[in-house]
Order: sequence, then C-alpha cells, then structure tokens
Amino acid sequence: MSLKARLRAPENASLREQLLVRLLTPVVLVTLISSVISYYYAFNYATLAYDYSLYDSALDISRQVHVINGELRIDLPRAALDMLESDKHDNVYYMVNDSQGRLITGYNGLPLPKKAGISGKPVYYDDVFVDSPVRLTALTIPVTGLPQNQDHIQIVVAETLNKRHTLANEILLGMVLPELLLVALIGLLIWYGVARGLRPLIDLQAEISSRSHRDLSPLPVQNAPGELRALVGAMNGLLSSLSIALEAQQRFIADAAHQLRTPLAGLRTQTELALRQNDPEEVRKTLRQIDTATARTTHLVNQLLALARAEPGANRLRAAQRIDLTELARTTATEWVPHAIERNIDLGFEGGITAVGVNGDPILLKELLGNLIDNAIRYTPPGGQVTVAVTSALRNCLLSVEDNGPGIPAEERERVFERFHRLLGNGADGCGLGLAIVREIAYGHGATVALEEAVGGHGTRISIEFPALKENPPLTVTQEPA
Repeated sequence: MSLKARLRAPENASLREQLLVRLLTPVVLVTLISSVISYYYAFNYATLAYDYSLYDSALDISRQVHVINGELRIDLPRAALDMLESDKHDNVYYMVNDSQGRLITGYNGLPLPKKAGISGKPVYYDDVFVDSPVRLTALTIPVTGLPQNQDHIQIVVAETLNKRHTLANEILLGMVLPELLLVALIGLLIWYGVARGLRPLIDLQAEISSRSHRDLSPLPVQNAPGELRALVGAMNGLLSSLSIALEAQQRFIADAAHQLRTPLAGLRTQTELALRQNDPEEVRKTLRQIDTATARTTHLVNQLLALARAEPGANRLRAAQRIDLTELARTTATEWVPHAIERNIDLGFEGGITAVGVNGDPILLKELLGNLIDNAIRYTPPGGQVTVAVTSALRNCLLSVEDNGPGIPAEERERVFERFHRLLGNGADGCGLGLAIVREIAYGHGATVALEEAVGGHGTRISIEFPALKENPPLTVTQEPA
C-alpha cells in the first residue's frame, strides 16, 4: 500500500505503522527540502567561484590592449589563447568590441548584457550561445590615446556550465550522504522509540488475554503511562459494572431457587394428596389449599421478577421520562382501592392539583408505589387507614405511604429492606421482597428511602425523596423492564 493510501486509510494499518509513517514522513520531507535548498546554494557558490575565473580572464585580455598610431591592437600570445580555450569540461568564448560595438577580436555574436555596466566593474549574466546555456561576464575598460568618443572597449568572456553543475553536484553529494545516514539513524531511533512506547499496550493486551472469563478484577494502573490510565480506568469501570451485574444475577438466581423450591414442593405434595383422596369434601379442602399456595407462589414469582427488573445492571437501559408524580400516585392508589375494601382498609390519597415532575421510568415507579401500598394493606389490621401522599419543595419531591398499623420496631427498620426478611408474629402473608424492591427502584432513580413512625406515633410512614426536576432536565437513564 502506498504512503498516500495509508494516510487516507489508517484503519487498515496497525498503530505502530501509523506512528512510523507519521513520524518518518516529516523527516523525509525535510530532508528532500534541505537537499533542494542545498543544491541551490551549492550551485550559487560554484557560480560565484567560477565567475571570479571569468573576471580574471577578462582582466588578462584587457592587459593585452594597446594603442599604436591611434589604432587599437590586442596581442594575445598563442600560449594565452591555448590556456583560455583548453578547458576540458567547458567551452570558453571571448569577444572584444570597440566603443562603437565593432568586433576587434574573438567570437562574433556573443550575447551582450542588457544593461551597460560601470567602467571597470564586471557585469555577470546568463544567456545562450551556440545552442548551449552559458555564463558571461562583460567588462568595460577605458583606453587612453583614443578620441574622446572612442576611449573604451568592452570585453565579454563566456563559459558553458558543465564545471558549475559538476561542482554543485559534488557539494550536494557531500552534504546529502551524511543527511541520508542521519535519516537512517533517526528512523532506527524512531522505530525503537515507538516499540518502547507501545510496550504498555502490548502488556495490557497480554494481561487481558491471559485472564479467564470469570476474572473481573481491576487491571493494574500503577505502571501505565498517563495516556493509558484513562483507558485502563474506563475498562476497570466496565469490569466493575459487569462484576456488579453478574453478582446481582447470581444472587437473584440463588434467591429464586431457594425461595421457589419450598412452595413448589408443597404444591406437588398437596396435588398428590388430592389425587389419593376419594371424599369430595376432602378434595375440595385440599384444592383450596392448593389455590392459596398457588396465589402465594404467583406473588413470590411476581416479586422476584420485579426485583430482577429493579436491580442495577440487570436489564436494558432507556432514557428517563418526565413523569407527573401526583398523577401516577393518584392512579396507582385508585387501582388498589378494591383490594383495600376487601381488607376493610380506608385507602386515601393526599396531593395538590399542581403537577409534581420527576425524571424516571413510570413502570418501575408504579411498581415501587404498588409494593408500598401492598405492604401497608397487608400489615394494617381491618378498620385501619392507609394514606398515599405527594408533596413538593424547592429541592425535592416527596412520595410517602403512611398506615396506622402495628408499626416496625426501631431495631428492625433497617433489616426490613433486606431480601426475604419478614417480621415475626404479625400473621400477614408475604415473601419479604417488597421493601427490597422499593429500595432498589428508589436508588436507581437517585432517590432516598426513609422509614419512620407515623405522625400520630402509631403505625409506619415510608417516604421516598426524589430530586426536584429542573426546568430543562438532562436525559438520564434508568432500567427498562424485561
């Protein structure tokens, strides 16, 4: 794959390859730019050096200029001409013109400078002669002994560029070779540095790969670099959440197995007894017992399913909704009125006409309130009262269920929220899961649960305090029932 393709499709390359490409590419580009700049300066220096040689040649020619009987004479010895024209690498041309531009000696047609130079000062310029690029110098020399309008000559010396390019290439080669060695050394150091820098990732991969699916302990963060600590922290948070979810699942399975084993065994025993009985009255009596046991088992299964939905991490998550707590409490209390009438319980509701908004899951909140009302009706003797109330303040909303039953002793008020814990000697049916479900749902909604004596000092009052809903609340997450 080409470098351009790799830069465009990093998802196809490993992190090591991406780092090497991104680190080495600037080094190579800088080296190329440096080579171009170096060649430019090398050629300029070569040009400057050979320009002095051209100037010396023009001076040598000027020293051979004489005026004899009012005429210009240039006597170039044959040895001087041979030295001037015997360059192995380049062709050298010269031309001498008088002040009128007439050729005195040399090669006719050499390019002249576009601007006239100062007398005695060389002018350097580039042009083409005999289809070859040449470097030229033009020197204007004053000559004594001639008329005033003919008192100077112009000497032009030209040379092809072979030696200049050769010298520039040699300078460039002398500079580039060390740079290439330096780039190779930098590449090795970058490769080594990337390998050492990625070592923590390789160690983390090895640590995760060596674990079994049962090992959810936190990953070590002591030796991790700063950039990896956030990743390791996030993974540890995920492992912690998975551990909590698995523990909750295992605890639920163990509790369900333990609690369902006895009633199911009792149902089977009573069914076998009914099958052996011949007296219709005895069979009817046994069937009534089976019906009662079935109702209790159904209630237990429903409570277990509600607990499974309420446990953190046990089910899917969804965005919370804005709920009118007053309307939800009024509707739920109304649904429990027939059951309260059967038990001769006065079930009432207290709440204003103003909506009290909270963020939450309406199904789970209805389950919470249903468990509170069910518990109050079960443990309140006939003729008693149960009151559901909703109040709101600036910073919180309060949902409470109060009864005038026997109450809960102070030493038992914390234990009643434990799973399958029931108060002894009250004679009420139950499985000991109602308040555990209430606490799990409340905690999942960021609410707190308080259990205290009723206002009159006789009975129980359970309050759920929700945080007040802001005007534009952010969406939160809560558990979606299975």
